[in-house]
Amino acid sequence: MKMIPHLKSATCCLVLLALPFPVQRQETVDPGTVLPDNSVTLENHVRNSKFNTVLPRVMRDNEIDMWIHVMRPWTPDPLNFEFGSDMGIFIFTDRGQGRIERAVFAGYVNDKNAYDIIDRPLVELPTFVDGVIAEQPGGDETDYLEFRFNGVRDFVSERDPVRIGVNYSEALGLSAASERVPLTDGLSHTDYSLLLSALGDKYAGRVVSAEHLILDYLAGRVPEEIELYRQFGLITAANLDREFEKVVPGVTSLSDLEGNVFRRNPDGVEFHAEDPQPYVLQPGDVFTILHGAGNRIFSSDLGGNAYLLREGETEAPPEIRNVWRAALETRQIMIDNIVAGRTAGQTLDLLIQKIEEAGYFYNPVDQYDSTADPSLTQVHLDVHAVGRSGLVAPRISPLGSNWQREMTIPVLHTFTFEYMIHMPVPAWGTGKHIYIAFHDGAVVTEEGVVFPYPPDPGIRLIR
Repeated sequence: MKMIPHLKSATCCLVLLALPFPVQRQETVDPGTVLPDNSVTLENHVRNSKFNTVLPRVMRDNEIDMWIHVMRPWTPDPLNFEFGSDMGIFIFTDRGQGRIERAVFAGYVNDKNAYDIIDRPLVELPTFVDGVIAEQPGGDETDYLEFRFNGVRDFVSERDPVRIGVNYSEALGLSAASERVPLTDGLSHTDYSLLLSALGDKYAGRVVSAEHLILDYLAGRVPEEIELYRQFGLITAANLDREFEKVVPGVTSLSDLEGNVFRRNPDGVEFHAEDPQPYVLQPGDVFTILHGAGNRIFSSDLGGNAYLLREGETEAPPEIRNVWRAALETRQIMIDNIVAGRTAGQTLDLLIQKIEEAGYFYNPVDQYDSTADPSLTQVHLDVHAVGRSGLVAPRISPLGSNWQREMTIPVLHTFTFEYMIHMPVPAWGTGKHIYIAFHDGAVVTEEGVVFPYPPDPGIRLIR
């Protein structure tokens, strides 16, 4: 594959660019322009957009006529941002008219315009004195927990749903497997019992777990989020350039650089910025920086790699050019084979097949496999989601939970091309190899994979 040298603005860096990939428009972004003066307005806009587009799709895909989500005060919930609230009984009903009806009982919401029905929006919480409830809403004899469900039975009866999804886990261990943005396993046993009592026997018998619906909703994206993804990605790319430009061979240590900074030596030993005695970068080293930018609405990540030229070198040596070629070929395999509508697990199986057909060794572990054919470059994949909901989405990877691999990749899925290349260099000795890592931000559209901001453009050469 032809590589085109391109001189960056920094005099110390030469970047090798690959053949073009599908990248959206590229320009610099002032961090101050990412959010309007009133970010609450943008949050509300994103929330309404998801209600209008993602909500109907995930309810119908999961054959749920009514979704009841119980959110107890003072209890973290993975849908706090999505609903714009931290308390209430949220009821979403598919009435067959395109738009999903949105109602909330006994709850405060940030954006009243997002809901069609708000019942008892000014519910008073219990009054506490020295940590003890002194007064219940509605009087001393009121059971506050039960009080929240008043009116729910009549509301549900009027709509007569066949399948009612409720936020409890049934088959998936969500809280133990959601990593960066912890999920909960759903409502408490008390709230579950109160809800079934409020529904009555007829509708309690129609209740099913909404676990898959919730995962699909959290994984759903809207165009407004993609634009934030793009802008934060451009900021991240600028941050990477800034950090690489700081490097002075023999002087700069990994801890002098911002981000997730690391290198692996030819034996696969990893040096990290957090080491007690941070490694000082030397000529001949290859190292990686992962960086990111974002806010509570969305975030982006990007990785970059660099090689420190040895004395007398004016260009990348053959092994550096070869490992970059392998990285580009792996990237192209992913571009060609990741599409919406297929599960993450099916996609992983297909990528493994294509990687092996291309002459590489697929490695399910991010460590050099000394038992593999020493003539084959090794590829590891962890193609996971990026955004507000963290890794709660389809994960094209041997890592994570089975439910992530069982999820279907939706249109506008935001994810990272996180993959690692372990390329053996026989001339250096048995088992010696070069390691580089990637973290390119991408989106799955109806037409295929695009990069909303440029992926890693090449291995930077530092003089």
